[in-house]
Amino acid sequence: MSLSSFSGTPQQGQPPTAGLLLSMLNAADTALMALDADGLIILFNHAAEKLLAYRADELCGQALPSVLLEPDLLEQERAQLAARLGRAVDAVEVFTAEVQPGRSLTREWPLRGKDGRLHTVNLSITAMVEPGAAGGYMVVMQDVTEFKRLQQLMTRQHALFANGPMVAFACHVQQPRVVVEVSPNVASILGYFPEDILLEPDWWLQHLHPDELAGLADGGWRLGQERGFTCRRYRFWHGAGHWCWLEEQVQQVAGDVVQGYWMDVSNQVEGEDRLAKIAANTPGMIYQFWSAPQGQGRFSYVSDGVLTIFGVTPAQVKQDADLVWRRVFADDQQRVCEESESALRYQLPWISEFRVLLPDGRLIWVEARATPELQDDQSVRWHGLISEITQRKRTEEALRESQERLDMAMRAANIGLWDWHVALGRLDFNQQLVNMVGYDYHELHDNPGQWQALVHPDDLATVRHNIRALLKREASQYQIQYRLLRRSGEVLWILDKGQATEVDGNGNVCRIVGTVQDITTHKQAQKLLENSEAHFRMLFQNHGAVMILVDPASGVIVDANPSAERFYGYRRGELVGMPMSNINQMEEARIRGTMGVALQQAHNHFTFTHRLANGQLRTVDVHSSPVESGGRTLLFSIIHDITARRQAEEALSTLQRQLLTIIENFHGAMLLEDHNGEVVLVNQQYCQLFLPGYTPEQLQYLGRVQVAAMAARQFADPQRLLQRLEELQRSREVVLGEEWPLVDGRILERDHVPIFIEGRLRSVLWVYRDISSRKLQEESLRLLATTDALTGIANRRSFMEKLEDEFVRFQRFSNPVAVLMLDIDHFKQVNDSWGHAVGDRVLRDFAHICQQVVRKVDVLGRLGGEEFAVLLPGCGMAGALALAERLRQAVRAHRVALDAGELQVRVSIGVSCFARDQQEASVALALADQALYEAKLAGRDQVRAFDGNGQRFTAA
Repeated sequence: MSLSSFSGTPQQGQPPTAGLLLSMLNAADTALMALDADGLIILFNHAAEKLLAYRADELCGQALPSVLLEPDLLEQERAQLAARLGRAVDAVEVFTAEVQPGRSLTREWPLRGKDGRLHTVNLSITAMVEPGAAGGYMVVMQDVTEFKRLQQLMTRQHALFANGPMVAFACHVQQPRVVVEVSPNVASILGYFPEDILLEPDWWLQHLHPDELAGLADGGWRLGQERGFTCRRYRFWHGAGHWCWLEEQVQQVAGDVVQGYWMDVSNQVEGEDRLAKIAANTPGMIYQFWSAPQGQGRFSYVSDGVLTIFGVTPAQVKQDADLVWRRVFADDQQRVCEESESALRYQLPWISEFRVLLPDGRLIWVEARATPELQDDQSVRWHGLISEITQRKRTEEALRESQERLDMAMRAANIGLWDWHVALGRLDFNQQLVNMVGYDYHELHDNPGQWQALVHPDDLATVRHNIRALLKREASQYQIQYRLLRRSGEVLWILDKGQATEVDGNGNVCRIVGTVQDITTHKQAQKLLENSEAHFRMLFQNHGAVMILVDPASGVIVDANPSAERFYGYRRGELVGMPMSNINQMEEARIRGTMGVALQQAHNHFTFTHRLANGQLRTVDVHSSPVESGGRTLLFSIIHDITARRQAEEALSTLQRQLLTIIENFHGAMLLEDHNGEVVLVNQQYCQLFLPGYTPEQLQYLGRVQVAAMAARQFADPQRLLQRLEELQRSREVVLGEEWPLVDGRILERDHVPIFIEGRLRSVLWVYRDISSRKLQEESLRLLATTDALTGIANRRSFMEKLEDEFVRFQRFSNPVAVLMLDIDHFKQVNDSWGHAVGDRVLRDFAHICQQVVRKVDVLGRLGGEEFAVLLPGCGMAGALALAERLRQAVRAHRVALDAGELQVRVSIGVSCFARDQQEASVALALADQALYEAKLAGRDQVRAFDGNGQRFTAA
């Protein structure tokens, strides 16, 4: 594809794929720009227009540096490049001089939009090289302005980690296993006071699980990570008296300091175990991937399916996430990156198809689907599924190649094609047939009466007789010669071959397909032969058609015209006297038999295989009739090379069989309607899913509205379904992946694909797929990410998200919202005295008591350990105090029955609320935590409160 193919309007003779490529580039959500070899802009797609506010016609033909770049920065970069290269450079070379063939050069540049705004943009520049052409460059533009702003924001927010779910710590390079600094929240997260840690040099080593000592004890793995964090997950003894799983992210920073973070991921590990059981029964690879704002990433979970998809084990992938990326086929890597970045930018599901190169050399196709979740620390967690689709891609490619071969063969052979849907009264033609009769396409399309008017009156009865024979099923096909009247008034002789291709359930022919070939030349030759031997000789010698004279008595050629010499590759002297058996590939006895038939004029049209002088075999149509010449009867034969036509017919038949096989074996329901809304094709899966008891044949030729009304009964909201169908019928837009629930609870995904050919709507394809299993998997992943595994209530992340949402509503509507902080008194003693199993039971009972007391609209969450919180929308301080007191009394009244007696626990509660002066939702939670601290100081088993302004609050 040359760079000229990017122009907006395809030129005469240009492949139709150029326009399609331009449409695809304009439809992409990635900003694209193409430059010619001189740096002039020749392509500026819609996404680029949206990014920089310029229209394509304003920039195409302009030099890139002069319209988009800051002059001062451009001049500075040009001077630096000239110094590196040791020569003068122009403005365009700032971008192109260091671009290497086959590799992209990525640079970060500020670009000035038409509206004056300055955008920080990553430019990925790739050289496009084409033999015999000047070449050019493709530029992919990614707006990172917002990303840069967020990076600055993250730096300012780093100090907030002290109160978050992660414990910050530091070590010296000389003693990497000795903790020298630790954040205060280590007490609430790991159950140890900072002073206990800092006073004991071997504290970390003493609490490391014995099985982890061999690989982690010396702490040396924490060093040498100047370029980013490294992550390890290991077991550690919690201050509450149990083993927990810690995830450590550590980095060696400037100087001799090692800085890192600990996070308790015990619940996540437990969830991964449950997820592994789900993944074992799911084809493909289920995974959870974490990526940091700085760009590095790791797999926090990956199923065993990674071995099938990427040829590596889960353990290898968790150790080195790049193993998966290196398996992605090199030509697809940039596109996969751009698609994932787009999904993250717009917070949309990521769906991508790409190739994977396995260790054994096999290249497979996979489909990846994932959902990005932006975390509080600006990192991203991806929950997704990757499945193999190699067989599906092979089928699609085979279908495309077959269609291309068919189209090429039909054009080369100049064969007219017609298609008559009998029941609908619809008649369609290809462009070759329309050109043959000299009419416009629209004058003949869907107009059987107009075609009948073209038939010569003297031939009309013959045509009707053959058509009626097909319709009555007295014959399966026909082959006739008759005349048509062209628009110019000329008479056109044609050879028309028709065949019944479809029969309905009642045995009636409902579709006839045929081909038409212009035989006017042959008929003119016959006419001249009848009129004059002299005219015959002149025509014979000068006509462009292949002509020979054969003596039926001896079976040898007695004369051949120049066209025959050119076609067969023999000189006339070699052809004259040559037996026909040297050319015709039939047995000699059968050749003599066909000559006898032609001589008696019982039949004068034959199809043979002829061998040329170079050994090539060609399929030919032979029109052979007896003529008198020199006092003897000879066979005058006109030969037409129909090899291309036969190939086209075979390709058409193969394509039809392939299409039917694909449709019947497609894993989903398919329905194809024509531009009039009539159903022309439906597969068995559609009937099984929506209309049990019907067959595909019964649904053909029904109206789309009628079929949709019958199928709608299977949907949970049939009225909305029918309304949506009408909206799509009017808009004619491509809509992929719409989700629709059925009455039995299953979920379907639907694609609506209008098919336009030469700018006209020809048909509409509807595809339905059952995605119930995938939705269940997504729901399992969602629950895994938002639910506390022990108590079944919201986990810390989920509770904080809902707190933020409620704070946004409070700022808008000012409805009262209160917050409770709850902490089980002396819970550590429960674990120490009774064991962790009893401690876990106390936590579950406590959560159950809270669920019984709070309202349905309230949000109950476990923040960590024995610390809980309650969000009370629509509740003021007085109501919150009353609810807190009921909670305290309910907990006090509860007894935990044990084999050795009963256990009674107490709870301390802090209360606060949102206020207009608060800037963040966490302020109210911090005030409630302060009130909880006062309740502890007052002797525990107490309720204390601060209002939203930080003043102590008591019930009136």
